[in-house]
Amino acid sequence: MSISQRLRRTIGALASLTLITGAIAIASPPVHAASTLSGPSTANISQSVTFVFTSPPEGQLQLQDNNGQVWSTVTTGVGYSSVNFSFITPATAATLSLSVWNVDTQAFISNSVPLVVGGAVSTITSISAPNTATIGQSTTININVTSGGGSQYTPAGQVRLTDANGALYALMNLTAGPGAGQSFAYYRWTPTTAGTFLFIATYVPAAGSQASASTSVQDAVIATPSGNTISLTAPPNLTVGAPVTLVATVYPSNVQGSVGFNVNGAWISASIPLVNGRATFPWTPTTPGTVTLGASYTTNNGGSGSTTDVVTVGGSTLTDVITLVQPGWGNWSNGGSYNMGNGSNFAFQASTLSGAPVTLSENGPCQVSGLRLSVNSGSGNCVMKAVSPGGNGYSGVTYTYNINLVPGTQTANISAPPSGSYKVGRALVLESPNATDTNAGQNINWVINKGGKKHCALLYPSTGAVTLRIKNKGTCTVTGSAPGVAGQWQPFQTARNYTGR
Repeated sequence: MSISQRLRRTIGALASLTLITGAIAIASPPVHAASTLSGPSTANISQSVTFVFTSPPEGQLQLQDNNGQVWSTVTTGVGYSSVNFSFITPATAATLSLSVWNVDTQAFISNSVPLVVGGAVSTITSISAPNTATIGQSTTININVTSGGGSQYTPAGQVRLTDANGALYALMNLTAGPGAGQSFAYYRWTPTTAGTFLFIATYVPAAGSQASASTSVQDAVIATPSGNTISLTAPPNLTVGAPVTLVATVYPSNVQGSVGFNVNGAWISASIPLVNGRATFPWTPTTPGTVTLGASYTTNNGGSGSTTDVVTVGGSTLTDVITLVQPGWGNWSNGGSYNMGNGSNFAFQASTLSGAPVTLSENGPCQVSGLRLSVNSGSGNCVMKAVSPGGNGYSGVTYTYNINLVPGTQTANISAPPSGSYKVGRALVLESPNATDTNAGQNINWVINKGGKKHCALLYPSTGAVTLRIKNKGTCTVTGSAPGVAGQWQPFQTARNYTGR
């Protein structure tokens, strides 16, 4: 039979009193004024609370509940008028009957105060995002979920980030922090078009969570090409004597006002009214060099903003530049040589200074389709070309790349279970019936290491499968291998460690 902590203390105190009854009559403890315990009657889970004990005796005092659990301990001295017992409430709903226990006298010395700890915590979900974002650049949308009512309970679960129409941007798991009673998540958002985008976050509590759901107010982010409320569009490279059209776009598009254009700080236009958020001005560069174009706007409501764009004015046409990127690797350089394994298949990312599209072609055993390169040989050489027709002040250009073909990595879809412990007598399927072999068409040969043959045995049932039977306790290593194909594929090998139990 188990005895509670409080009952054990009481029995111990009574035993001590039985042994020293005579001493008590000689030296009785000092008389103290009546003591009172007071504090809140309700609280949230995981909330910091304080109970006050007036006229405490000298010594070590503990605040305990009716189950004998100690929630706070203080040490008092002579003349203390009151002491505070502070603690964090439980993380689940409970009703505590709190009293003060005197460690020295092993007795309760206060009244009992009930504390009802609530079972659900309200939450506040909020979004923090910049007012503007740049098209094509990552912008961080921060979400915080905070427990209400002073609770330090950490909200667990997920947040749904949607637009004003409920379309989902992302469903994200929450991370505890940064402060007590808080959780957070963040979303990396890259706008692809200009406009005003709305974000709403909804907290979805995890199963068993003591926190309640909540939804943020919506937050608006204006996406523009420059990350500003005004953007200026002009060709990045200009030519003396060639007219261009400067375009200023103000966001949002329904704003009313006017725009002025300048070059190196000197005004080149009068105020031009905005039409659907846009104002245009024709301009012809007169001198070569680096030029700073500028545009400033004022609205009918007194708003204003400005932006600049640095461009180069050349005396003659410039040659286009092609940027060709292999995902996961990096840029390919004009005239460079690159090794490609048999079976390689990926799409390049391509861009030009002129903005013109890039066209790929090749001569050799490779294949190109659009910007995708496919390699179906492990030997030989391909010559790939990237062509830009130019435009916007740039002349066309052709880049050349040498591709050396090398043996590819041989792979296979096998059903062999992972290494581990299995019951004696069990048969493990290493290769399913009629399973295809490696991607090079090679058969897989299975072998048990010499020391493991007394623990395992290979079986070849009529179904065409390959199985491994665990014969007795101990470990065996089984390997599957396939030879390489000269000049085409590298050898294949896989291994498993199985232990009979």
